[in-house]
Amino acid sequence: MGLQYEGEDKRGERKIKMREVFLGLDLGTQGARVVIVDREGNILSSSEDVFKEEPENPIYWWEVTRCLLGSSIFRLGRDNKILSLAVTSTSGTVVCVDTRGEPVMPALMYNDPRGAEESKILNRHLKGLTEKLGYKFNASYALSKILWLKNNMPDIYERTRFFLSPTDFINFKLTGRMGITDHTNALKFGFDLLDYRWPAEIEQLGIELDKLPEVLAPGEIIGGIRKELLDEFGIDYNIPVLTGLTDGTSGQIASGAVRVGESSTTLGTTLVIKGVTSSLIRDPLGRFYSHLHPEKNRWFPGGSSNVGGECLEKIFPGENYKELDKKIKDLIPSSLIIYPLVRDGERFPFVNPRAKGFVSGSPSSREELYLGYLEGVAYVERLCYETLSEIGVRTNNTVYTVGGGSKSLIWLKIRSSIMNKVLKRPVSATSGMGVAILGASRTFYESLDLAVSKMVKIDVGVEPDRDLVPLYEERYRRFIEILSERGYV
Repeated sequence: MGLQYEGEDKRGERKIKMREVFLGLDLGTQGARVVIVDREGNILSSSEDVFKEEPENPIYWWEVTRCLLGSSIFRLGRDNKILSLAVTSTSGTVVCVDTRGEPVMPALMYNDPRGAEESKILNRHLKGLTEKLGYKFNASYALSKILWLKNNMPDIYERTRFFLSPTDFINFKLTGRMGITDHTNALKFGFDLLDYRWPAEIEQLGIELDKLPEVLAPGEIIGGIRKELLDEFGIDYNIPVLTGLTDGTSGQIASGAVRVGESSTTLGTTLVIKGVTSSLIRDPLGRFYSHLHPEKNRWFPGGSSNVGGECLEKIFPGENYKELDKKIKDLIPSSLIIYPLVRDGERFPFVNPRAKGFVSGSPSSREELYLGYLEGVAYVERLCYETLSEIGVRTNNTVYTVGGGSKSLIWLKIRSSIMNKVLKRPVSATSGMGVAILGASRTFYESLDLAVSKMVKIDVGVEPDRDLVPLYEERYRRFIEILSERGYV
């Protein structure tokens, strides 16, 4: 049960024992999720609510979040003490607020294409920054959208006191303290992670630096929850609100990959690969970029492929994947070599906007084609890790794997055998869990490493099939040959 607190109820009539817990709030693009965990990583409460309307309205986000927090805390009961609350959200989205903290327009979402031309200006004007940090601006970056606003909606720009991330906005509504962010969210706003400052060159573009928030490390205390909210939630003690994380960084923490040499794969609609290094690794080809570790002594390099579970949704729509998994057990390995790209263009492990997927070989059945696509994703995953290694990102023999694709045990076996690595799947690797762990690392444990070691639980571990490893090695070499013939690698 861990450390407990003695306290009185509001009437002072009885003593209660309070278990320390940590709250993580994930503000997604489609809804909000709250997870409350104890110091051992056990989930005590998990709830979510979808955005039924106005997904670009920050006030609506707050209304949903406020109700969700209230109901989650109520269900938690009075025998638990919340030691921290931290928020995570998608990076790149911009919330423009006035001097009172009120939004002056709908949020510019991360996938809003406005800012594409401005990103080219930023890459020219801030070339020193992009070369130093090893990335390039594109339309998904917050600073590209801010420059677009200045050029196209000057009245909105002038009315804006602060440009914030969704995490920053929710933290303001919780604490009343405006204009605070963390360095993971600040990256896409143009923050210099090495010198730890806003570059003066941004101001030369006409963007005032005082419109950008103060940057703190993730997990630093912003302030306590406002008194009126505590009363509304039925809480008679202070709850510290901490600076948060981007959802990708938070998910990596929840996966367990936080120490140098560790790595994680998120297999969802796309494939996201991340490692941990002791120093900043730059890719001259721009295939990946690095986030600064919350404790500022390590880096999280990572890249996203356009390959992933989307190929199953496109090629096998509406089919029962669990049933297909059962049917392919005796077919492994397939006779096919597939690059499972279902849209034009690839960004990692190579950059080619005109790249196309391919199927080499003739499938004997629908089941073999399905197997071939599972193998194809695993071939790409292996190439991603080899690409990171060539640039200097060293990873050990274990990959922590999360995302919907990691639920398939047969796919885990295929991926493990193709990469010749051990795969470990955590019980819960949500972004909300990640910021809850961050909170525990700042309010209970001595470090993030210790918090992760105590709170991340492994559900499944899969080792390579020694009979399959040499068979897949031969097929992988053919996969690389075909990519080379097409000029992709």
